[in-house]
Amino acid sequence: MSINEEAACQDYLLTYLQADTTLMALLQSGVWLRSVPQSASFPAVKIDRQDSSDLHVVGLHRVWADLSFLVRGIVHWRGGGQPDWADARAIGDRLDTLLHDHEEQTATLQVHSFREESWTDETIESSDLFLHVGGIYRVRARAV
Repeated sequence: MSINEEAACQDYLLTYLQADTTLMALLQSGVWLRSVPQSASFPAVKIDRQDSSDLHVVGLHRVWADLSFLVRGIVHWRGGGQPDWADARAIGDRLDTLLHDHEEQTATLQVHSFREESWTDETIESSDLFLHVGGIYRVRARAV
């Protein structure tokens, strides 16, 4: 069977993370791929593809797709003074629990993921502060 592993991985990550009741209890608007709508409430999780390549062997047999995704929780900080990172860290910790050293096989895809690098950041958008905690996760996937 031949599939686009990147597209299948993105669908898998959305479904897998949205199915976790502990993670969803920490969020207000769920899990988003590539962009979070302006109308969305925070906290939320955002998934961004970073890079991808295919591992081939003799005869161009594709063994797996090797992808990396930045997966992070985003919290809109509305307080004054130093931001409180507790909610963002809780989301980042849950993401790590779910995605580091994770293996699963679905009807169409075999997936293995692990965190390559932790990731934190803060951004200011229209004078609002957003706190980001998560990681860059390596996902290796193959069609089954």
